[in-house]
Amino acid sequence: MKRLCAAAVLALPGILWAQNLEPLSDPWARELALHRVLSDPTVPLQSFVVWPPTLEQAQRLLSPAAFPLQPLASSAQIPPGLRPLPTLEGYPYALSYRDSLLRCLAQLSFMLRPGQLSPDTSSPQRFLLARLGARAAARFGEHLEMLLDLANGARLSGSPDAAAAVDPSLGRILKFNIEGRRYFDRYIGYVQLRWGGARVRFGREALSIGYSPIEALILSEAAPLQDGLLLDFEHGGLRFSFLHAAAEGTDTLGQPVTSKFIGLHRLGWEPIEGLSLALYDMIVYSGRGLDLAYLNPLAFFVSAGLGTAWRSNQDNSLLAFELAWRPRTRILLHGTLLVDDLNFSTLFDTTVRGNTNKFAWQVGVVGLVPMGPLGLHCAVEYVRIGPFVFSHRSIVNSWSHLDAPLGYSMQPNSDRWAVQLRYWLGVRSSLTLGLDYSRHGENGLEWRNGRWELVENVGGDLLRGDRDMEQPNRFLRGRRSIERRAHLRFAHEWAPGVMSFLVLGYRHRSGGNFPLRSGWATLEFRLGY
Repeated sequence: MKRLCAAAVLALPGILWAQNLEPLSDPWARELALHRVLSDPTVPLQSFVVWPPTLEQAQRLLSPAAFPLQPLASSAQIPPGLRPLPTLEGYPYALSYRDSLLRCLAQLSFMLRPGQLSPDTSSPQRFLLARLGARAAARFGEHLEMLLDLANGARLSGSPDAAAAVDPSLGRILKFNIEGRRYFDRYIGYVQLRWGGARVRFGREALSIGYSPIEALILSEAAPLQDGLLLDFEHGGLRFSFLHAAAEGTDTLGQPVTSKFIGLHRLGWEPIEGLSLALYDMIVYSGRGLDLAYLNPLAFFVSAGLGTAWRSNQDNSLLAFELAWRPRTRILLHGTLLVDDLNFSTLFDTTVRGNTNKFAWQVGVVGLVPMGPLGLHCAVEYVRIGPFVFSHRSIVNSWSHLDAPLGYSMQPNSDRWAVQLRYWLGVRSSLTLGLDYSRHGENGLEWRNGRWELVENVGGDLLRGDRDMEQPNRFLRGRRSIERRAHLRFAHEWAPGVMSFLVLGYRHRSGGNFPLRSGWATLEFRLGY
């Protein structure tokens, strides 16, 4: 679950020397890193683009000099031997262990989240969620690191539909859906080799790639957790990242897809201070085991995919270009252009032949206004995803996992304006306002034989890439819906390891297949992490 995953070690200052940072446990981590990128022109932009960062990158981004109240880059030492219930840098732990070769820390957590969903057409629905978690992080020798984070939760009372509507990740957890919609679980675990600015990491984690503080276009931490192999190297102005991960999918009949995998390359270059350029190369394939042509970190996926007619027809390859520019202190401009299919001979063709060209892009600006303790973050961005983008004609090879987008949480054939304002009340206290306005050309659906059936495909569903050559693709063609969303979030750490989060939200979708209007509120308490 996005907000309930607790694999981070930002709140574990005693083991920062042993682990990468995780993005989900400490809610201020990535926000403070962006603050440093905006306020310090000497910080490389690419130290922020792949999240979580390595230890060295985190120490540059979140140093005591930049944030004196943040225990992020402390050098606290674990005492030798086995110690139950130690306290390090003010944070409590379950136990610690240290000898000449092995160092380990363990911590417990508790979460309680009451909430209420208020649909437009029915009475308010309340729910209460609770979760217990435990994690252990260890370092063996100088370079081998491990993390295991386990959590089990339960819906103590209230409506499961309301809980899943407020937190959609609940609906993707099998245990929640098969056990009376009462229990849910989650784990993160990995083994990692790290040296300097390089890492090779195998396991399950959340990964985000991109500069947007709102949501990344290609790979977002809001996506379901994936099991995979990550290689990440940084040297000078160059940064190379490779990801090969398993994904779960279904076909149009709801049957599971056999052996679905995704691959991603990112080659970034920062030629001058404050300017970053990057090329992405991505692939989705399924129906067979690991393909060595795509498992090669130095392979070019598009060329490998076009190497045989069978791969060319079945696999889904994508390209993207990224630019980030910090023209002056406190301002960051970023943009990403994604190419799903490209045919230069039909690039400006408005007939069906032009359907072989599919694009998506994201452009945004982030500013830091110097006011209050740490300032006000202001972000504005526009995202447009064309018809059939991220989907595929073989249906099963969409850029998705557990039927959810791996990147921006928006269907193809849609666009969105989004604004985010974040005011810092302190280093570990913030108030965030988010507003967005979306348009979506939805596919035509009709209720037949006890289920919704597709009657017109205009490219508005990530999981339906078939029938893309029946008519000329037109942006926002179909049953158009308009959606407006707003949320207000207050996050505060009252004492080391004692946190609370108040979220108020509103959503209104008019038109399309499924109009709705609802509001919600949650108040989450966390102890430990």
